[in-house]
Formats: sequence, C-alpha cells, structure tokens
Amino acid sequence: MNNLDSSIEKLLNSRPVYNEPLPQMNEGGFMQKMGKKFVSEEDIQRNKALNDFGYNQNSLNIDFIRAFLDLQDTCKELQKQIEDNEADYRKAMSAVNVLKKELDNVRLRSTLNSNQIEKMDAGLYKYTEKLENYTLSINPSVRNDDCPKGCIETDISGAIGYYDRIEKAKDTAETDELEKFCASAIAKNITSISAYDELVIDFYGSDKISAVLFTNLNKNSVYKIRFLKDRDIPSGHFSVICSENIFVPRKLMLKSTVVVVTGDSPFEELNEEDVRNLKFLNDCGLHTYITLENAAYEELVSHGFRCVSRMSLKQLAGGKVIRYAEKALESAVPAGAVSFNTLRNMIEDFDDYYLTDPADTEAYAKERQKVYPYDCLMVMERAAASAIKNKYFPTGVVTGCRLSKAESGSYTFIDGMNYLNHLTYDLRVKIYEKVRGMLQPEGIFMVNGYDPVVGIKVRSIKGWDYFPNYEAMWTRDQLIRELKDNGFKIKFIIPTGAGLFDVLPQKYRKDPAEWIIAATI
Repeated sequence: MNNLDSSIEKLLNSRPVYNEPLPQMNEGGFMQKMGKKFVSEEDIQRNKALNDFGYNQNSLNIDFIRAFLDLQDTCKELQKQIEDNEADYRKAMSAVNVLKKELDNVRLRSTLNSNQIEKMDAGLYKYTEKLENYTLSINPSVRNDDCPKGCIETDISGAIGYYDRIEKAKDTAETDELEKFCASAIAKNITSISAYDELVIDFYGSDKISAVLFTNLNKNSVYKIRFLKDRDIPSGHFSVICSENIFVPRKLMLKSTVVVVTGDSPFEELNEEDVRNLKFLNDCGLHTYITLENAAYEELVSHGFRCVSRMSLKQLAGGKVIRYAEKALESAVPAGAVSFNTLRNMIEDFDDYYLTDPADTEAYAKERQKVYPYDCLMVMERAAASAIKNKYFPTGVVTGCRLSKAESGSYTFIDGMNYLNHLTYDLRVKIYEKVRGMLQPEGIFMVNGYDPVVGIKVRSIKGWDYFPNYEAMWTRDQLIRELKDNGFKIKFIIPTGAGLFDVLPQKYRKDPAEWIIAATI
C-alpha cells in the first residue's frame, strides 16, 4: 500500500501539460526568408501534431489517476478485511490450541499416537532383525531353543471347527455321514494333537570337507540332518550332497538337492548323457549348486547350468551355507515326482520325446491353452499383462512385440510369455541378450515361469507323457535371480493360478502355479 500511495502522489504532482513551442526565426536576410518558409510549412504542422498528442496523453493520464485512486480505495478496503480476518484467525487459533493441548493430554494418558507406534515398531523391528542376524551368524544353533530340533510349527487351520462339524454331523438323519466324517478325521491324523511337524534333511558325502559341512549342519541347523550311507533309503524332505565333482546318487536324483562341489573339475567322471540329465533336473528347479573353486563355477555356467553360487570354505563352515540350505528346503519340490526309470527313458530320447523347436513349442502351448486349467491360466496371464500395461504406461502409448516373432527393433513392451520357459538355459541367455538390445530404457519385458512345487507334482500325478513340451520351472527366488543375473531389474511379480489344479493334494492347492514377472533393464 505504501508503494501504491507514493506512485499516485508522484502522478498527481507531475505537470499535465504536454506541448511543443514554435522554433525561433533567424533575423538574417536569406536565413530569415528560409526560416519563415520552414516555420510556416513544416514546423507548424509538426507542432500541431505534437500538441494534439500531448492533449490526448494528458487526458489518458487523468484517466490513469482516477483508476489508481479507485484501486487505492479498493486496496484499503481489502487490507481492512485482511486485518479483520487475521484477528478472527488469531482468536480461533487460540481456542484450537487450547483444545489441542487437552486432546494431547488425553491421547498421552490413554495410548501413544498411532504414527509414533508405527515408527517405534519399524525401528524395533529393524534393530531386532540386525540383532538376530548377528546372533545367527555367530551361533546359528540358538534357533533350536524355540522349538524341538528338526521341527516346524504345525499348521492346525484344518483342525479348526472340528467339534462343531462333528456335532452337526450327529444331527443328520443319515448316520453314514457321521461315520464317513469320523473315518476321514482319523485317517487325516488331526494335527492339533501335536504342535510340530518334523522335517529331515538327508546328507550324503565322504571326504574331509563333507565331514566339516555335516558337523556344521547337524549342530546349527534347525532341521534334523540324517547322514546317508550307500545302502540307506532316503527318508528326508530334501538332500545336501558334498562331493569333489558332481555326483548325485540315483536315490537322490529326483529330490530337491543342494550339491556342494569342492573340486575344480565338476564333470570329470561324467559322460555327456549324465551331464544332460543333471542339466535337465537343474532347469526343472530340482538341483542347485555351490562351488568352492572359481574354475568349477565357470565350467558349470559354461555348460548351461543355472542356480550356481560360489562360497568360501569359511562360509561353508559358517552360517551362510545353513541359511542357503534351509531356504532351499522351504521351496523343495515334493517327493515322488517321477520314477528314475521313467525320467531316464525320457532323457535318453530327449530330442524325440520333447518338443524343442520354438515354433513347435508355441503351437503346443496354444493347443494346451484350450484345456482346463490352462485356459483359465491364459485368462489370468492376459489380465496380468493388461494390468501391467495400464499401470506402467498410463498414457496408453505402447510399442510392443511378441518375442518369438521379433528379430530386431526397439520396443517399450516385449512379451516373452509361454515362450522363454520352453527354452533351455543356454538358449535363454542368448534371448536375454537380444531382449536387452531391443528393449527401450524403462521399457517392460514380461515373462512367466511355472513353479516346480506345483509343476512337477502335477506331472507326477498326470504322468510326464501328458507334457511333451520342454518346460523350465523356477521357484520365485530362482526366477528373480536368473533375471537379475542376466541384467534385468524386477518391477512386478504376480503369483498366478493358485487353486486351479484340483488334482493336487490339499496342502499344495494354495501354492501359485506360475509366476508372472515384468522387468526392465
């Protein structure tokens, strides 16, 4: 307001006259005549035009002064309103502050603020996690204090409501229903009687490093470790094998296994057929590998093996290998996938038994999608793809391609669904390289992979002959690791197909049948 008042004051004090005086005449003879001629014709016209302009400008200045005066009055009114509003606001704030103090006192007397609780809980969780990790790294066996050795807490959700269901069955007119229910309850071995299920890891190995690893696992793992001799029959849910080169006993070939290779020549005693068998089981998500030597790691990778890790001897005798084995057990494929003879016959006639040509595999996949539950899976896959596109590309501008059809180009969306999972790992590595060259920055590469827990169990029930198409399988962690190892960053992970395979035992029906992943480079 002060600046406005000052400007108006200057404008009022300024001279409102704007005119141009006539030029003076020269009294000399020739110059006097020429001057009169110049004044009478040119300067007079110019002087008149300037006077007209000055008059108009003076009128405009007067209009400006009037407008500024009106503006000044309006601003003064607004200033008064603001001052009045500020006074009201200060009064209201004073009342609100009093009320807030009362509420704060009540809140502090009753319970902590929810945001503070969340912050404290997050801080305590993070601190506790660090403390637990440190404790486990120096003394993994401390976990055995929480439950009996080799046991995990039983899921008793299936036993909830048994009493009410029995009472309801009693009231039915047909006593056969009660008899059936009681018989099934007894056969099911109601787990609420016991709070724990026992899990066992079979261990196989014979050299000095095997003894170190077995001692470490046996002492520090929460699971029971059973040392297998040559004639023992495996009884565990999972196995750990320690050998100088790759050696998987026939009795453990079809179990989920961690194979620890201590030498630097993993294929020294294997023929080509043995290597192919093991690579197939590795690509089905059954076998994973740990090497102590870099040379062994490089050789396994060069032969097309996936899920290969390196560890030092110190890590093998410490807590890292225990966490690795126990995590692998948690996603172990259920036993009884297929008989060894069936598997051997399939692999011996690999090229005849399995469809491996990309065109053949895609044609077979399209035919299979016409049959339940794969038709439902196809609908879920399309819904996932649509959701990912809508989420990641809100503008709707997408340049996409089908991976099996495209050889080159630049795209924001590359679809590798039901194609990449039908290739062997060494071929997938080449495809990953091609995708990295075709995918635009921040573009999306979408793939899917069947989970081995469901995939292999379904094959063991329906028969492997029902699935002549070569198909790799991954646990969630295995698929994420493979994509990361090949230069991709995970954006979305969508578990799909839980409950579709009703041929599965009840305990596996809630597991996802496949993982749908969207990644960027």
